[in-house]
Amino acid sequence: MRERLEQKSLSRQVVGEWLVEYTVESSKGYEHHLDIIEAIGVKEVQINLFSQLRNRYPSEARIEVTILMLEIVQNNAEIDLFNTQEDYIP
Repeated sequence: MRERLEQKSLSRQVVGEWLVEYTVESSKGYEHHLDIIEAIGVKEVQINLFSQLRNRYPSEARIEVTILMLEIVQNNAEIDLFNTQEDYIP
């Protein structure tokens, strides 16, 4: 019984998708980015974003990054709001 209570109290961290919108000012000018990053929390989002920026701008000595939006993507869409009986026609 005690083991079960201890197991229930352990919180499992779940990887989520985070939507990140940001601008970058570099020697090439301004660029606007919109990325989806998989991470457990905000700290991991920051680490992954820094890694992506190093890969995108390897020759830049300095860049200025402005985060415009950072939010977790919600996966609880109501399927009843979508018409799934008909084909999509653009």
